[in-house]
Amino acid sequence: MKKVRLHTKKGFSIIEALLAGALFTLIASAFIGAVVYGEESTQLSGELSRGATIAEEGIEATRNIRDNAFSSLTAGNNGLAISGNQWIFSGVQDVVDIFTRKINVAPNSLGSGSRSVSVSTTWTQTQQRGGSINISSYLTNWRGCRGGILVYGDGGATTDAIKYKTLKGNDASDCTWSSAASAADVDTGTTNKSLRAVQVYASSNRHEKIMLSRHYNGTTQYIYAQVFDGTSGTWGNVQLLSSWAAATFLDVQNFSGTYLANGDFMVVYSDNGTTPKSRTWDGSSWLAQVSMPDMGGNPNYIVVRARPGTNEVMAAFFDQSSDTNTEYFNGGTYATANWTLHTEHASAAPNNTQWLVDFAWSPNNSLKGGLIYSDAGTDKSLDIKIWTADGSGGGSWSAVVNSTNQASNLGPMAIRGRPGMDEFVACDKDAGNPPRVICYNSNFTPTWTNPTNNIIVDGTDAGIQRSFDIGFESVFGDPAVAVYSDRTLTPKLKKYTASTTTWDLSATNLSVIDAALATVRITPYPNTDEMMILLGDVNSRFYSVVWDGDNNVIYTTPGGYAFAVHGVNGSIVETDYWYDFAWDLY
Repeated sequence: MKKVRLHTKKGFSIIEALLAGALFTLIASAFIGAVVYGEESTQLSGELSRGATIAEEGIEATRNIRDNAFSSLTAGNNGLAISGNQWIFSGVQDVVDIFTRKINVAPNSLGSGSRSVSVSTTWTQTQQRGGSINISSYLTNWRGCRGGILVYGDGGATTDAIKYKTLKGNDASDCTWSSAASAADVDTGTTNKSLRAVQVYASSNRHEKIMLSRHYNGTTQYIYAQVFDGTSGTWGNVQLLSSWAAATFLDVQNFSGTYLANGDFMVVYSDNGTTPKSRTWDGSSWLAQVSMPDMGGNPNYIVVRARPGTNEVMAAFFDQSSDTNTEYFNGGTYATANWTLHTEHASAAPNNTQWLVDFAWSPNNSLKGGLIYSDAGTDKSLDIKIWTADGSGGGSWSAVVNSTNQASNLGPMAIRGRPGMDEFVACDKDAGNPPRVICYNSNFTPTWTNPTNNIIVDGTDAGIQRSFDIGFESVFGDPAVAVYSDRTLTPKLKKYTASTTTWDLSATNLSVIDAALATVRITPYPNTDEMMILLGDVNSRFYSVVWDGDNNVIYTTPGGYAFAVHGVNGSIVETDYWYDFAWDLY
């Protein structure tokens, strides 16, 4: 039987060939499209990145122009060029490769020393569309004058008039004091609530200041708060915090306030009872009063400080029973439960009329704070404790450490933290006849040391007030300065060189004033080494001058920084602090 073999012929039909060709064309087109699209995307991404870099260069170049001369920041659209290895404005725009850059400079609400800068970079991406990058920033005249506000009593013992002046702008050419104007009337129904004490605070979150003031009408004392709207330039939202009938302890500081990191302002005050009160301004209204834990004593002096960068607050109290207490707010809701009363630090002091407590946070370590106080009726050494916050709304105190004994009992005291180092400087005016001002420094252990030449003056004003103040330069932290009364018409200044722990042996004379210096307030600017110095004399006049931290001298120009005379009808009592100043921070 024959085997039959079947043969098949390999190959493609016409249909199969057409399908294969179509598939190849489709795949090839997709591949080519992907390659082309990928190259285009890469190109567009690169152009976007390059455009952003050119825009950022515009901001940096404008900053360099500002550093050379703030007056060169002319309003309008500008281009960039280089002249003499320096950036300059040239024309209304400039071109870099395919990119067109335009820099717009404009005034803003922060004052004449600030400019809004917007940089736009545009280019053609394809025939159908273009690309653009827009960035903006604020630039201030850091070489010029910082603005601020000055508040003071201007009614003597007969009226409740409160005046204020503004230090205008950051531009050195505009660094002048405004004319005096009136703050809000705390009580429109009467004029006899004379001002005895005042404090003012600046917000870094809003164009706003808050003033606290204490008044006396011959029978009753009052504590008020009011708000300055920097945008409209008006005072308002007057709030009576407390009042009580008493003719004693008229020249104490039984109120204090602080801005929190969330922008709210908290004030702590006395209503002549053993339970201090707190109240908060949230930017639009005053919230309900909060009763803090009962301390068992009526506070005469209150110091309130928010822990840097947080809503936590330390409040220190010295009361009419000569007790020293502290309470800590954990940063939660504004309620009694979020305040903690610590174990009493001391139950005795040389007297109950002087500023025998102070507290300061370290600007170098936001978890550390220093408390100074007195703990005996014949106390001749400063007591210090270090508070260590735990970062969760609480913390703990170190053991107490005493400074070396002075010749006389303690008097009004002050403590300040040194920027850049774990160090505090503390001074007091002792009870000698005449009193001396003596300064010490402490680390966080704590351990006291006596700087060289630490007796700042041997003979200062004998009143109950703190006739001196101290302040550190905020950036470099070296030197610090002390300004004080030596019972003459010439206020004195000494520097503390922190690197060698040495105070000047010889004093620098400030300008001669109309009567002997009685009170001093020093307010450092947070981001520079300048400090506002306020001086009150025994005839109820006060003066201002600014410390130049770049050159470690007192400014003589411009006018707003040079020595100036302000109010001449303040409190009738020389020991009162009836004036205060706050720098613009927003």
